[in-house]
Amino acid sequence: MIKGVTFDWWHTIAETPWPDFDAHMRKIRVERIREAFSDRGLVVEADVLYRAYDRHTELLIAKWKQRVDLNGEEQLRAFLELAGLDAADADLLDALAASFGDAIRSKLPVLYPHVSAVLASLKRSGYKVGLISNTGRTWGRFLRPIQDDLGIGKYFDDRVFSDEIGVRKPEAAIFEAALEHLGLRPGEVVHVGDDLEADVGGSRALGLRAVWFDVGHDSEHAVHDPSAPGTALPDAAIHDHRELLGVLDRWRP
Repeated sequence: MIKGVTFDWWHTIAETPWPDFDAHMRKIRVERIREAFSDRGLVVEADVLYRAYDRHTELLIAKWKQRVDLNGEEQLRAFLELAGLDAADADLLDALAASFGDAIRSKLPVLYPHVSAVLASLKRSGYKVGLISNTGRTWGRFLRPIQDDLGIGKYFDDRVFSDEIGVRKPEAAIFEAALEHLGLRPGEVVHVGDDLEADVGGSRALGLRAVWFDVGHDSEHAVHDPSAPGTALPDAAIHDHRELLGVLDRWRP
């Protein structure tokens, strides 16, 4: 019997607010990092920060390909090392963390139509609802209040983020953490996500049912071709969150 539903975040519940999202975030973050140093009387050339940011991106992508993640402090320390900078002051570190994590507040993510209503319906129907999200430089501690501000945080019984767990989907450990927090077994949970490798393959390997949110999003880090060799097939596919309710009804005993 299905007792819980977990969701991916990016490209499943919310979409990035700009088509060239990474470029916008790069500019905003570097400007804010430079301001954080300037506010403390330290002058750092923008070119130094942009070079460090790009090398930082390469470092993160290499880690992500290994399905591991760095927490916020580890990401900050790595960036400062790449920039040849030191920031032992706790206040400065907090400012730098906000430069990374709060940059997204310059333009908030956009929720998919109907997702709020569907989350509310799931809660009314007695399902436990969770979130399992890989993160980038916007860590879980910054995403939670953003989700709350968007009005959907109240629907989640638990939210699991890769920077806090140390591994990324499709690794089993991140799904196991969510199951443990929800108090449910794999066979009692459906996971919904847009990525056939990270979401569908990862959840099905652990014994969850998988619903593919197929909106044709193009991502260099995602697999979106169900006919690709070795790709895990979902138990169901939806194009609108409202379709999820019908899928769950079909799976009720």
